[in-house]
Amino acid sequence: MKKIISACLFLFASHSAQANLTASETYVGSQECQQCHQAEFENWQQSDHFKAMAEPNADTVLGDFTDVTVEFHNIKTRFFIKNNDYYIDTIGKKGIRKTYKVDYTFGHYPLQQYLLKTEKGNIQAFNIAWDSRKKSEGGQRWFHLQPDENITPDHAFFWDGYFQNWNTRCAECHSTNVEKNFKVEDLSYHTTFSEINVGCEACHGPGKQHITNMKDGKTSKSELALAFVKQPKLSWEFVENDPIANPIGEKSETHIDMCGGCHSRRLPISDIKTGKPYHEQYRLELLGENLYFPDGQIQDEVFVLGSFLQSKMHQAGVTCQNCHEPHSSKLIAEGNALCNQCHLPTEFDTPKHYNHAKESEAAQCVSCHMPTRTYMGVDDRRDHGFKVPHPDVSDKETPNACTNCHQDKDNGWASKNINNWLTSHNKPKQTEAKWITANKKARSLDALANAKVAATASDETLPPIIRATLYQQLSNYPSRISVQGAQFGLLDKSPMIRRAAVASLTSLPADMRWQILEPMLKDTNASVRFEVASALSDVMTQLPAQAQQQIKPLIGIYKKGLELSAESPSSQVALANLASRQGDWKQAEQHYKIALKISPNYIPAILNLADYYRSQNKTDLELKHIQHALKVMPDSSAVQHTYGLYLIRQQKYNEAVSYLKEAAELADAQPRYAYVYAVALDSVKQTHRAIQALQNADKRWPNQYELLATQVLFLEKLGRTNDILRPLSKLSMIAPSSPQVQQWVQKYARQ
Repeated sequence: MKKIISACLFLFASHSAQANLTASETYVGSQECQQCHQAEFENWQQSDHFKAMAEPNADTVLGDFTDVTVEFHNIKTRFFIKNNDYYIDTIGKKGIRKTYKVDYTFGHYPLQQYLLKTEKGNIQAFNIAWDSRKKSEGGQRWFHLQPDENITPDHAFFWDGYFQNWNTRCAECHSTNVEKNFKVEDLSYHTTFSEINVGCEACHGPGKQHITNMKDGKTSKSELALAFVKQPKLSWEFVENDPIANPIGEKSETHIDMCGGCHSRRLPISDIKTGKPYHEQYRLELLGENLYFPDGQIQDEVFVLGSFLQSKMHQAGVTCQNCHEPHSSKLIAEGNALCNQCHLPTEFDTPKHYNHAKESEAAQCVSCHMPTRTYMGVDDRRDHGFKVPHPDVSDKETPNACTNCHQDKDNGWASKNINNWLTSHNKPKQTEAKWITANKKARSLDALANAKVAATASDETLPPIIRATLYQQLSNYPSRISVQGAQFGLLDKSPMIRRAAVASLTSLPADMRWQILEPMLKDTNASVRFEVASALSDVMTQLPAQAQQQIKPLIGIYKKGLELSAESPSSQVALANLASRQGDWKQAEQHYKIALKISPNYIPAILNLADYYRSQNKTDLELKHIQHALKVMPDSSAVQHTYGLYLIRQQKYNEAVSYLKEAAELADAQPRYAYVYAVALDSVKQTHRAIQALQNADKRWPNQYELLATQVLFLEKLGRTNDILRPLSKLSMIAPSSPQVQQWVQKYARQ
């Protein structure tokens, strides 16, 4: 029988009572598993999974609730206990002070958060957390998770907003068998779970049938009915003259499928079911900007899987359980002994290999190959890419293990020292990592990089996630080379690569896109079909009726996939975009409005809704939304650009220029914004400044046809023909067959 989460009476500390929040009769609870699996149960009780979430009591609450008051962002917050319950007195929505009862603890180390119920079933993760590290390590204190933001009740990261919502952003990976039960009509939740923490059935699936089979004698302990228990075994053995152990047996993705769903940055695309392959349930985020550095190191919170899939370890068949005991989640060995399982210690665990003193921190394998990055203020997480440090291709923004420790040195020093060390041991010098160079060029949108990017993407020696990342970026370079590269990728065995190859074709004309993607409608993988639907949705109405009929069922599945995350503003925007592509503008408007009810400051929804009102000649509503966007995110290039265009339409050209300039120069700008800014400068008779702006843009985004061609036009306009050859030489490389370029070459090449 289903019960709402607020009725939970689960006794976390002793586990003497089983949660009575069963969302499905097939889930029985970890207590039932203990009867036959005592050792595993005891190991689990030591794990982070066991401590993922709990009811508050003297054993589970780690923070100081002895009537203490702290102040962050000019907001005072009091933590206290009353009648054995834990309370937080603070500012809520609209700046109204209120006292909230702590309903659950969330996590335990190195920090613990507290979950508070607000309204309509929303449960929020309070963003003043307890640092549970030792005092000697800087812990045992309250701290704010967004110390550098100006947090107010209107801020996107205010604790009572969408981005701190437990129901949708945390629950499914901190509890077992979570059903969000979100109602879009009133934006309410009736969330349920089977077990308050990450129990046995979170990984192994519902256990009722297994217990029934065991009682009826229909199965044995060696033939368990639960997901992931039966799996191919892969052992590791050293062979003569090879310092790295070799896999014996058949590789398996079962551990990735089991752990990956919660340990990755991803979008659910179908109903989640234990035992189902990862790429049938999720769309994994690739190694995109702001998520990963150009060399694939972790940047934002990406939760392990994306980095691990880049590693040689994963390529060889290593899985999570080669390093982590599956039930306690603890490492199965300490220090370098963990790596020595497969890396011969006489070769790798010596000063000859790591070039540092044997007892130093730098002598630990993880110091160089798994550097940490700090999240949530105090949570140091190791990169699971197991990379060789590459200071030779690092820039100022990209960290590397050498300068992480030697902070008074630069990448040039690190690269030189690495190569000197390699030479002294008769090893080849560090060579350029070609995929990193290709990725950096792709990110810079260098139009001459398409051949290099396509060639590197087709390199089958690279991990699929790296190749997929490069394939996806080919969409920035629509050309014969990029299309041919994508067609090669569509045949790959990896669903990540096929999916990325599909995405790379989204800039093609409708008929050409359909011709290439029609065979992919029946791809064997759900994530690929999801991408095909997305790629065809914006051209569907331009295709013949027969083609539309073929696409329609897949679009329906795509829509259902988006609706799985209907409580997310990004999904509502995606649904709005889908509706607008199908000509249903009223439905699109409704989705944008829902997105803004969920998260009032969500910029994509604000700007898209403003653009919709522009198309409907509702200028007052358009301006209202743009001004709101300017208020909440003035450092967004898209916001500045949108307002600049609005002023242009109002014929306020001089006023528009300053906003267009800001849009062209902000960190998240794009080449198109620089082009529009330059055209605006020219329109107010500042063509000299326009040329300078275009030259600056060419340094940031090399070899963009639009920027270079406009530069030639403006130089012509001012009679600066001597300066034309530089941009023209680039144009002749980018588009040698362009009639306009050929005409310019004939006109100026002899000068």
